[in-house]
Amino acid sequence: MPKNFFQGLFSAPDAGDAIEGKLLCYDWRLDGQPAVFGVDMRLCARAPIRSLPVLAYVGFLPAGGGELDGKTVAKALKFIKKCAKELELSVAGYIETKDELQYYIYLASVADYERMKALASEEKCVECRVGGRTEPDWSSYFTVLYPDDAKRETVRNGEIIAELYSKGDSEAPRRINLHLAFPTDAARAAFASDALSEGFATGDSIDGSEGNEDCPFELSVHRICALKKWDIDALTVHAIRIAEKHGGRLLYWDCPIVPERL
Repeated sequence: MPKNFFQGLFSAPDAGDAIEGKLLCYDWRLDGQPAVFGVDMRLCARAPIRSLPVLAYVGFLPAGGGELDGKTVAKALKFIKKCAKELELSVAGYIETKDELQYYIYLASVADYERMKALASEEKCVECRVGGRTEPDWSSYFTVLYPDDAKRETVRNGEIIAELYSKGDSEAPRRINLHLAFPTDAARAAFASDALSEGFATGDSIDGSEGNEDCPFELSVHRICALKKWDIDALTVHAIRIAEKHGGRLLYWDCPIVPERL
């Protein structure tokens, strides 16, 4: 599993603070492979920043190939900080896989982009790749890095699973209960039909629950799943994507505790 090195450029808060509008790091997949995505949530209120219309992708790989290591990460951070001293830029986020750390950086001009490429060509003991394009609308920030509901849920999943483990829970498969809400009864019924066809079992319905005035029609669905981060992430993403088709959303999930056997 890749490690998060984003704190090398920022003072990363915990996940709860991140969702409130600072920094957010979440597990996702890139080309089908596990990856860690990091995004500076603080930029959302100002983006797109008109004075920074050029996007640079800056990728770092170990010089001799193989998996990402601490030496490569240290070189990457040193390079970004060197660029920040010379160029006007904003680090929007990063994607980290097992063998590459790629930063998304917005720059003031094509000239700054060319200067960054020149600096990258001087790097030693690390492979530094720079690509980019003019992107005044910051579409990569919003569509690639910035998290939607499904991506945010993966952060909460990690917190919930960690809490369950702290109470003696295990990774054993068990019934996971997902509780969702919809704007109309018809939308809930349509979701239920789709969920059944996707392998979920449907459970209780609740109408007019307090605090969900915009989506007052609730439904629980169930599936057997191991209490492992990637498995739970895949499950919640699947349910959220089905619910989104009908204007619904995931409220929360829960499950029974299955202690480790001695």
